[in-house]
Amino acid sequence: MRPLFSTASLHMPSNIHKKLIMRLLIGWFVMSIVLGTVVFFVKLEDIDDFVRELAIAESKPLIDDKEYFSLNITQQERDEMNRKLYHHIEMAHFVIVELYNAKREELYKASTKDIGEIELEKKHIESKYQTYLFSDNVAYKKFFIDGRVFLNLVVPLFDDDNKKYGYFVAVYRADDKTMKAIRELIFGTLFIVVAAVFAAAIIFYPIVMAMNRNLITLNKDLINLTNDLSDANIGILESLGSAIAKRDSDTNSHNYRVTIYAVTLGTALDLKNDEMRSLIKGSFLHDIGKIAISDNILLKPGKLTEEEFEHMKTHVSHGLDIVGKYSWLRDAGDVVAYHHEKYDGNGYLRRLKMEDIPFNARVFAIADVFDALTSKRPYKEPLSYEKTIEIMKEDSGKHFDPNLLEVFMSLSIELYDKISKVEDDILEKIMNDMVRKYFVY
Repeated sequence: MRPLFSTASLHMPSNIHKKLIMRLLIGWFVMSIVLGTVVFFVKLEDIDDFVRELAIAESKPLIDDKEYFSLNITQQERDEMNRKLYHHIEMAHFVIVELYNAKREELYKASTKDIGEIELEKKHIESKYQTYLFSDNVAYKKFFIDGRVFLNLVVPLFDDDNKKYGYFVAVYRADDKTMKAIRELIFGTLFIVVAAVFAAAIIFYPIVMAMNRNLITLNKDLINLTNDLSDANIGILESLGSAIAKRDSDTNSHNYRVTIYAVTLGTALDLKNDEMRSLIKGSFLHDIGKIAISDNILLKPGKLTEEEFEHMKTHVSHGLDIVGKYSWLRDAGDVVAYHHEKYDGNGYLRRLKMEDIPFNARVFAIADVFDALTSKRPYKEPLSYEKTIEIMKEDSGKHFDPNLLEVFMSLSIELYDKISKVEDDILEKIMNDMVRKYFVY
């Protein structure tokens, strides 16, 4: 892990302000791009859901009239339905509305004028994704024309006996109010991310300057510099981890505890210093990808839906994208990417099994689950030590590497008694005392 600041700066006090400001600005710029890009694409997914729900809600008055989908209706009834379609187009945001029976035979169609480009795009989408769109689930494809969002939406229709009786097919156009809400959502989120990174840079500036002034004044022993740089490295790791931890918790205690548990197990397993540094960095940053998960999912008190859980899983790949951008964080990737894999291959994202799961990820998974079970969370009360051990033993060979779990079991009661109910300030001191030695070069 390279130092954040070179010792040469000690000999150039007149330039240190300029150099430090430049480095902080470069760091701010890079982090803003990385995090901003991640958040941008995540918010685009949120926008898809937002527009889709609007479209489905506005289609309700039409799709509930299943009697109009019969082939035996009278011409008068057919004319009435056509009238309703055109009226619905005038009153809502649809530019094309089509109704099909269960055999995908077109029954009705209505559209606004001047839809040539929109209809061409619709036909292209339906020819390319026909199997996907005409399925048993609500499906949609988004496209843009002149900067405006359009949704090609297909809603399968089922009666009370769960028998499909038709399809509602439409092109929905986001109005000016919706487009404004979309722009505000994206740019508001990006502004918060950029401002937060900039604020962090400003906070670090006086801290680092004060540290360097002391080092220049003392400049008697290079060890002092090394220790301070090590503290800075640890501090940045802790700050990044804490920024994520505090999105779904009031304290940093989870990050402190899992790091202590993981380092204790790593020590018992005689990990080398470089392996331990990777484990420590991964422990701090294991959930950094949650910066890309929307609050309504991350902070949901109840059980996540299947769709929400699939979205939550993406924090692993988002986290790997973030740490992979920086050489001094890259070795945290094993823990960040694979700490939700399971020994029997039923984890995520890659469903790795046994020794295919990186060693540090197998170590950290034990520490993470032990803390999750013994800690209070927004959605659960803490379990007792005895119940926790019972659950983890049942998962030996399934969730956990049985050999590593056996070593942890021999340490667990002492760790639990010493760590589980300690306040944050004491946890932080214990953690720092444990990890500092691995970052002294």
